[in-house]
Amino acid sequence: MTLGPRPYYWPNTETVSYGGSPPIATRSGWMALALLPFVLALSAKANLISTLTGVPHEKLQVFHHWTSYAMFVLALVHTFPFIVYHIDQGDMVDQWKTEVTYWTGVAAIIPQAYLTFMSFPAIRNRFYEFFKATHFLAALAPLTYHVMDPAHPTRDYFISAGAIYILSLWISNIRTYFMHGRHTATIEQLPCGLVRIRIPTIMTWRPGQHVFVRFLSIQQGIHCLSAHPFTICSLYQDMERTGKAPEIIFYVKPRRGLTASLGNTALEQPNSSETVLLEGPYGGISESVDFAQFDTYVLITGGTGGGFSLAILEEALRAHRQQQSTATIQVHFATRTAALADWYREEIKAKLAAYNVQSDEISLSIHVTSKDSLLSTPASGSPLIPDSVEKRGPGGSSDSVSSQIDIADTVVQLGNRPDISGIIAASTASHTSRRIAIFTCGPGSMIRDVRNAAAHAQGQVLKKGSTVEEVYLHTEPFS
Repeated sequence: MTLGPRPYYWPNTETVSYGGSPPIATRSGWMALALLPFVLALSAKANLISTLTGVPHEKLQVFHHWTSYAMFVLALVHTFPFIVYHIDQGDMVDQWKTEVTYWTGVAAIIPQAYLTFMSFPAIRNRFYEFFKATHFLAALAPLTYHVMDPAHPTRDYFISAGAIYILSLWISNIRTYFMHGRHTATIEQLPCGLVRIRIPTIMTWRPGQHVFVRFLSIQQGIHCLSAHPFTICSLYQDMERTGKAPEIIFYVKPRRGLTASLGNTALEQPNSSETVLLEGPYGGISESVDFAQFDTYVLITGGTGGGFSLAILEEALRAHRQQQSTATIQVHFATRTAALADWYREEIKAKLAAYNVQSDEISLSIHVTSKDSLLSTPASGSPLIPDSVEKRGPGGSSDSVSSQIDIADTVVQLGNRPDISGIIAASTASHTSRRIAIFTCGPGSMIRDVRNAAAHAQGQVLKKGSTVEEVYLHTEPFS
């Protein structure tokens, strides 16, 4: 649509003039403008697209990125033909001095270029806190320069597009301030190095959902001005059945920005409390998914993503206990440290004990990928003692040491990563599996490998003779 129609420039002569606006510039400008409502709608957490389709906002971010990239390219195609035309006419300097549209155009495209290049994953991840702080200000600049001129033909269009985003903000803020209100969060440091945040609440949530948390304490510095997403690692418990308010639990790894600040707070003031606001919940497992319909669960997580699997595991156990049915559960967890592996294993044991699960119904495989961390003892003072420790040598040989514990088929592999494709392929090849559910949360490379393996497994379902009827996949980007 941009390069197809011709001519790109009007064939003006001394006697015939079609105007000074090159057709390709005018066309691409309107096309860029047409993308604006979609860019804004796809960027909002509470948006109409998610409401109508059921696709959570985090899954729509890829469309937000690519529509923004397309809008920037079209804006460049809109800009340069005017420059080329007036340079050819010899009046570019006069146009720059006398036409305010050139000034506002440059003032609009520079912030747009900043947003585009800073949003590249490698750059955004490296400077996430800075990008987050400047993102909204840079996005407002192009809108402001186009709306400030009452005579601008696109002014009403910009206002309408902005109204779409403002409506989403309005809905989110009503839920945050008036429906959920303020909460009290308890922050504590765990021996494994994670920070646990517990928040009693009256809100409800589904497994795998996340919320945006705004800490109101000045101890968090500038981070109290923005909300941060955290995956809920606990299962909703009915208040009437338990007699107490359900509790949201997060497991946070201190890194940079807010998480580093929370880590310092947990160390300096153990079990301290802070006032927070909760926005959400968002995402998670679709309401249409019935956990009891699956007979095989494959949970593949890494690092702090292991907390996500705790709620998924508990929901699977609860669903099958209510249906009085059994299922096979495979849990695969990868971490760099033995301390985190020890923490995860104890959490799994606690879940199984709470639901009186038979040890042969679940297999647990923990992969400690850093060999250096194996030489140290976890901060809790109790070493990681696996059921079966397998250490692979350079030639592929392995030495195993076993001890008696209450989780059957537990393997701790030292120094190697999980074979994701092999794990999923083995599950689909099993004659006892008919409906398989795969859940993953962790590093981007892990999620990508799980997606590829699940896609291949879903293709195998279509083949004649396959005993597997369904392969369900859920990925969680927030950990």
